[in-house]
Amino acid sequence: MTGDNIMAEGATIRDLARSVAQDLSWGWKSFITNSVAGSALCPRAVRYAILRMRGFDVQTPKLQSRCTFTGGRDIHIGARTSVNVWCYFEAVAPIRIGVDCHIAMFTTIITSSHELGPAGVTHRRSSAPVTIGDRVWLGAHVTVLPGVTIGDDVVVAAGAVVTRDLAPGAVYGGVPARLIRTLDEAPSVMTAAAAG
Repeated sequence: MTGDNIMAEGATIRDLARSVAQDLSWGWKSFITNSVAGSALCPRAVRYAILRMRGFDVQTPKLQSRCTFTGGRDIHIGARTSVNVWCYFEAVAPIRIGVDCHIAMFTTIITSSHELGPAGVTHRRSSAPVTIGDRVWLGAHVTVLPGVTIGDDVVVAAGAVVTRDLAPGAVYGGVPARLIRTLDEAPSVMTAAAAG
């Protein structure tokens, strides 16, 4: 074996050892956050305490079981906000959720993506924060993509995919999410306008 090969092999072993150490550290933290605190057997008050001890800025104990937190701990969930079962928070960039929100089951909030180059998808990751205002209701199976800001008093219909900012005081739905009506409009006015 040549000196260059030995050095390359040594670098590979160091890289592998570093990778194993990072995986074990992340795995233990993920186990506490997602398996112990996320268990259906864990009372909400205990889940709240574990998330706070882990460094998450959670201001409400109203988080149901089976939610998954990945990426980092830069997540703020405001007072009196409720999060239903099986929600996924990917905090490579910050996630900010306001007060008095309702996050329905299977909601996914993503803050990272892969860049697109001339040859297709690259391995370089990009990330952008997600901000959700106060009194927002995200229906079941809503997906919120990186860089989105959702204004106050917004309702997002079940199954919608939020790809861009949503203005306050309105109902949105669809893929991608689009304006259905403002909250000060009666649903019958919108139906008559569409028919007319």
